[in-house]
Amino acid sequence: MVFDGTTLLIGLALLIAAFVKGTTGLGFPLIATPTVALILDIRTAVTILIIPNIVMDIAQVFRGSFPAEILRRFVWLILLTIVGVFLGTSLLVVLPLWVLNLSLGIMVLTFVTSNLLRLNFQIPPHLEGVLSPVVGVIGGFLNGMTNAAGPALAIYLYSLKLPKKEFIKSIATIFIVTKVTQLVAVSTWNLFTPSRILLSLEVTLFILAGFYAGLKTQDRVNQKTFNRGLLILLSIIGVTLVVRSLI
Repeated sequence: MVFDGTTLLIGLALLIAAFVKGTTGLGFPLIATPTVALILDIRTAVTILIIPNIVMDIAQVFRGSFPAEILRRFVWLILLTIVGVFLGTSLLVVLPLWVLNLSLGIMVLTFVTSNLLRLNFQIPPHLEGVLSPVVGVIGGFLNGMTNAAGPALAIYLYSLKLPKKEFIKSIATIFIVTKVTQLVAVSTWNLFTPSRILLSLEVTLFILAGFYAGLKTQDRVNQKTFNRGLLILLSIIGVTLVVRSLI
């Protein structure tokens, strides 16, 4: 395994992102993708994060029984997510980098804003069957294009008022299907080159170490203070991406 300067910089960024996820439970792709995109281009960032995302989501899903009930409940969301991923990846391939950076920056700032405004919607049960396919397409599309489907999907699942364990298991299950589909999609468009595969495997080691450390320190960190600091960091990253795309 060869560690050059770029590998170490990316590894450090992902180590921090994984630590944040382990400590706060917030979405790893939302933090890691824009951070890596500041160092490399967004296409590389999206591609190299697929394998570690799959590994982490598998660990979350199979901490207990097989999620058969979740698969039945969200079958149409998952199926339409697959369609959305291919649509989003097709744009990832052809759009200019400044458009992709702008889109990712807007997604990050949208997530920050939704947290600051403390948006709290509730979806009645009779609308779930109608909204799930729509959310599936939107989430898959955003994931394929920016690797940041987390906010849209998390807000939807939260609005269903799922219990904490069911929420975590549901979002992890959906993301496994999403990421495996994304792996196929980026390979179809030849984005998953041998050098990117190697880089993805290398940084996975940093991610697992950071995630484990985050879990160990979870109870020692003041959650409110840490979340406030995280939102400030994400705001800086989001603004930086938007400004960089426009100059």
